[in-house]
Amino acid sequence: MTRTLYYINGCPGARAVRLYCRHVGISIDEVLVNLQKGEHMTEEFLRLNPMHTVPTIKLDNGDGIYESRLILKYLSGQYDNNPSKDIYEIDKWLFWDLGFLNTNVGKVIYPRLFMNSEPTKKDVDRLVEKLEYLDKCLVNQQFLINNSFSIADISSSMLVFNSQVRKDLVDINNYENIARWLKNVENKFKAKDWNTVMGEFFKWRDSN
Repeated sequence: MTRTLYYINGCPGARAVRLYCRHVGISIDEVLVNLQKGEHMTEEFLRLNPMHTVPTIKLDNGDGIYESRLILKYLSGQYDNNPSKDIYEIDKWLFWDLGFLNTNVGKVIYPRLFMNSEPTKKDVDRLVEKLEYLDKCLVNQQFLINNSFSIADISSSMLVFNSQVRKDLVDINNYENIARWLKNVENKFKAKDWNTVMGEFFKWRDSN
């Protein structure tokens, strides 16, 4: 089975992947995705990429990789000689929270904080989609990766805490697995350390 790259011409990350493949001589099939026709929302595509974005690569084994920076690291062989797959999994989550969770949290909380306005329903729905995905991934999991605490848990949990600036729109208590995970993250720290950092944040959050 040949690897397949799904792309659109307007996506800079997709162009970076296409150029890199040509630069190093990687053979890969390319499929131009028609977003207007909803080709990124088909059942087959969503199995590869639940975030329904491009670029996405279908690997030889049928698995999918998405987020251009993760794809570039994968194709450049940076995970090949690593004895632990955890490094790849950590990067996967870090790039997910940078590319998806961070963006969607910002679009929900920033309008009131900085523009005296409200987020659109579409922006709220997009954040809900990301939280539902995260909640699903945390079913029967203490932490994001193999039940082991990592920097990915710290990074993503801080973004989730930020979303609660607009708890009136997205309440984490409605996501049982996320709520449990946030408590697990907190419990990895000494109470004094957690309260020093998070206490000031909670004051700021509640004042907004």
